[in-house]
Amino acid sequence: MSVPFSPIRSFVRRDSRFTRAQKEAIENDWNRYVLPRCDGRAALVESFGRKSPVTLEIGSGDGTCVLELAVQRPDENFVAVEVHRPGLGRLLNRAKSGRLSNIRVSDQDIFELIDPAIEPLFEKIMIFFPDPWPKRRHHKRRMLQARFFDLMESRLHRHGRMFVATDSRSYADSILKTMESLPRWVNLAGAGQFAPRAAFRPITRFESRALAAGATVFDFCFARR
Repeated sequence: MSVPFSPIRSFVRRDSRFTRAQKEAIENDWNRYVLPRCDGRAALVESFGRKSPVTLEIGSGDGTCVLELAVQRPDENFVAVEVHRPGLGRLLNRAKSGRLSNIRVSDQDIFELIDPAIEPLFEKIMIFFPDPWPKRRHHKRRMLQARFFDLMESRLHRHGRMFVATDSRSYADSILKTMESLPRWVNLAGAGQFAPRAAFRPITRFESRALAAGATVFDFCFARR
């Protein structure tokens, strides 16, 4: 059964600071790379022009991770979802300069983008450093809660994996607690445990700054039962 999209946003749009290059990329290359709909496998095949394994990155930022993977794995397809359009502008510039044809982007709320789908779509789902909403009164805005996992469970292939990383200990503990309550998901590191860093995950500028400031990064790897 389809899960209606969340009435509580886990993000705030901040689109006021475009560079000239980012703005031009949105204006000139958006139609080439946009994923207009994601209501089933057929929509993905139509958008990419081929049938290949698809990885979804939610909150792709400036595209550092998804771009590196798209270069390394040309036989796979990648969908980058990012609500902050300046980051997508940078991603589009780099995708165009690298002549990458295996990336599609969306600036939609992830709940709205994939809610119409009722079948498995993705081999991998990646969520790296989602907004931690650190103040307790804002915790309800955190994306990685039970209803998010309920939605994703039917969109991830049975043999697929979900990779998560955060530098917020309170968010990490919340994710562990949520996962323990979901019988259709399994923590591959073991109940209550953090996973080793995914070997494919590059260190972004954001993570480099966090590590330099003494932060600890918590990784997860989840699968459907």
